[in-house]
Order: sequence, then C-alpha cells, then structure tokens
Amino acid sequence: MDAATFDLVQSMLYAQRGLSVRNRFVDLADPPMRVHVTEVGSGEPLVLIHGGNSVAMSWLPLLPALASRFRVILPDRPGCGLTGPFDYRGVDLRAHGAAFVAGLLDGLGLERAALAANSMGGYFALAFAVEHPERVSRLILLGEPAGSSERAPLFHRLVGTRGLNALLYATVLRPPGDAVGLRQGWAKGRLVVHPDRVPDDLAECLAAGARLPGASRSWRRMVERVFVPAGSGVFARGMRATRALAPELARVSCPTLFLWGSEDPLGAPDVGRGLAERMPDARLVEIPDAGHLPWIDQPDRCATGILEFLPARPAEV
Repeated sequence: MDAATFDLVQSMLYAQRGLSVRNRFVDLADPPMRVHVTEVGSGEPLVLIHGGNSVAMSWLPLLPALASRFRVILPDRPGCGLTGPFDYRGVDLRAHGAAFVAGLLDGLGLERAALAANSMGGYFALAFAVEHPERVSRLILLGEPAGSSERAPLFHRLVGTRGLNALLYATVLRPPGDAVGLRQGWAKGRLVVHPDRVPDDLAECLAAGARLPGASRSWRRMVERVFVPAGSGVFARGMRATRALAPELARVSCPTLFLWGSEDPLGAPDVGRGLAERMPDARLVEIPDAGHLPWIDQPDRCATGILEFLPARPAEV
C-alpha cells in the first residue's frame, strides 16, 4: 500500500459517511516535518490525537457527532498515515510529544484548543498540557494514556524489546492484510472487547494504514522509548511515559475527562482514577464493556460523554 492509494481509500471512506473533509499539510519546525491534517465541521477547534500504530481515520466512529458542533482537527502523528515515517531512536518522547502538539497548534494558527487523545496520543497531550497549561481549554483522554501502569501486558513488553520486536514483526506480528486480520489482532491484544463492531470499511482502511511504508518500524522504535529495560537490558520491563509525568499533573489546570474502558488491558480504571486525583479539575467515567479503544466498542457512549463535557463555545479566559 502506497501513500497515494491510502489517501484515496480514506477519502472515499469519509465521503461514504457523508463527511465533507478538508486535507492539508502543516509544516513543523521542531522536529522538522510535514504533518498531514484532516479537518471536518466548523466551530470551536477540537484536536483529536490518535494512538500508536494507528492513523487519524481511527476516530471515524465519533466524527458525525463531533463535527456537528466543532471544527474537528485530525492529525496523523509522526510515523503514521500520510505524515510519513519517523525514526524515534534516541528521541525524548516527552519533549517530542509536547513539541509536536505545540508546533501543530502554531501551524494551525491556534493559540488555545480542546484536545482529545488516546494512548500515545494521550501521553503527547498530557506532556503538552503540563508544559503549556494555558493553551489547553479542555482535555479528554480516551483509554489509558501510554505508560500509565507500572507493568504492561507481555505483548507490549515484547514489542518494546529492541531486536526481538524486529524478529517478531518479520515472522508472527506482520501488519494486518485485511479487515479480518485487523480484528484478530485487536482481539488478541484486547484493544477492543467487540472486534465485530469495527465496520468492515474502517477495518480495511486501518489495516491499509498499518501497511504503509515505514509505519511498523516507526511504531516499534517509538514503543522502545516507552519501556525501561530489565536489569540485564535484554527484555523490556516497566514503562516510563505517563507514570513519569504523574508528579507534575497538578499543573494541568484545565477541566479534564478520562473516558476509560472497563476492560482496558493496559491499565484498570483505578489507574486512571489515580491520575485524575492528582489533577485539580479531573474526573473519570468508566465505559463498560470497552477496551483500550473505548469509542470503537461504545461509540455512542463516548460521543455523548465528549459532547456533554465540551461547551459549544468555551468560555473566554
């Protein structure tokens, strides 16, 4: 799958959902790159930052509801989608994540915006909110922000182990070839409780995104930066992303909502409650019968939670 074909596939999918989207590239200075951005709807800006090994299209189940009230902004994160490959070796993920969100908002001409994010995108959003609390009007975190728990499932620890992950991807963890492969992979990783709820056309598109040149390599390099090696330095053990931010979460002054799947394999809802307790204005809503991607399992519940949390026009500061 090349980028031009993927662009065509996802454009057709937006059109089939009746969504009139606008696509462009935003140039970032640090790190220097061109970030692909899709926009839909009008109103106050709402930036949705997807998780690892994914693309902006993954937010599709939420878009009809959100675009009815907001200018929804969907960037492909570095290493993903039409933004293209990115080498995470040696990258300080915290600094990178905060700089990515800052550069994106600057490139869009936005001094302040509401952010909604998942997994690695959630970590990026939190890192940015800690560094620039005045630029975030509201923050929504869907699913566990990357590295919230001390321990991770074996699958993610293996993927986070340098060298071993390359061998696994060359043999048993190849990118999904189609919708069936994507659903099977999500079910094995317990990313969703109900893989059958992923629409066929969306599953095909996300599988295509995972096969873009450099996508799996970018994800493997990124995951390596999240994990702390065990004593021997051979196998990945604990995580160092959101957990490392925890002592500074009191700086996130904006209203914050955690929408946390009851069956999230990367951290139980109590992990999210612990994060929320560190923040001055945060609360957690547990999404029942949902995994790490709660808006896939329960799109209506998540859309309703977001719309009830976000004012149509945030109050001026």
